[in-house]
Amino acid sequence: MEGEITRGDSKFSHSEIGNMPRLAQIPTSVTLSAEQFEKLYLNPMMHRQSKLTKNLGNPTPLGLGAFVLTASPLACCLMSWRGAGGGGAAFSGVLILFGGLLLVLSSILEFILGNTFSSVVFGHLGAFCLAFGASMTPAFNSAAPYSPSTTNTLAGLHSPGFVNTFAFFFLFMALLMLIYTICATRTNLIYVAIFLSLILVFSLLAAAYWQLGQENEVLGNRLTVGAGAALFLATMLGFYLLTAMLLDSVGFPLSLPIGDLSGVWNRINGQNNPQDLESGSEENTKG
Repeated sequence: MEGEITRGDSKFSHSEIGNMPRLAQIPTSVTLSAEQFEKLYLNPMMHRQSKLTKNLGNPTPLGLGAFVLTASPLACCLMSWRGAGGGGAAFSGVLILFGGLLLVLSSILEFILGNTFSSVVFGHLGAFCLAFGASMTPAFNSAAPYSPSTTNTLAGLHSPGFVNTFAFFFLFMALLMLIYTICATRTNLIYVAIFLSLILVFSLLAAAYWQLGQENEVLGNRLTVGAGAALFLATMLGFYLLTAMLLDSVGFPLSLPIGDLSGVWNRINGQNNPQDLESGSEENTKG
């Protein structure tokens, strides 16, 4: 009949079709630009996007969230807010079961996606949380041998032998953060500022432990408070970066600036549009 359209076994008039909702094409894959990739994954986009990034979720916010939610209360403890103290011993469970667990898990997921830098950062920070938490756990018996009775973990944590020894761990963690800072100049300014703050955190903690080991409690406590303040700054920057990443991940109309550095080194090298990135984007688009 004229004025009707047949679809399968059903017939629809033109007026009925006009009242039907229009079909919309939903993209099955999205290709990110280098700037978007490095903002969402905190990892330089060296050659091309992995196909897994289009099929799997982004583990980067999980690792960043684990870091800030573990480090921020620890920073408050180091600054002795509301009478907190004990060098973070109260957070041994948080360090192991929250920070350490989620950071190591994020590191493994980043490794699967092929994001080397993010995988290494989360893996090392997660291992630090596990090691720091384990050192304050009596079952591991790491601090008790330094106590006068060789069985008191709390006394061992404050003994000169333990703090003078553990300070070297903080010192070389500061060196590792310096390497991360240099690598982070390929991503964004917020990430760089976080690592700069962490350099200060670990350096001040090493100095504080050595001062406490010499029984100079006044200066040692001041350095500890300074380390807590630097860690608090790092966590606030981390919360900002986490918010920016999550807003972008859900397509929120507001995008927070993070000081993108993805093209700085390319411009320095005279490579504004690297050929390998273009070929990678074209390949993903075809896929």
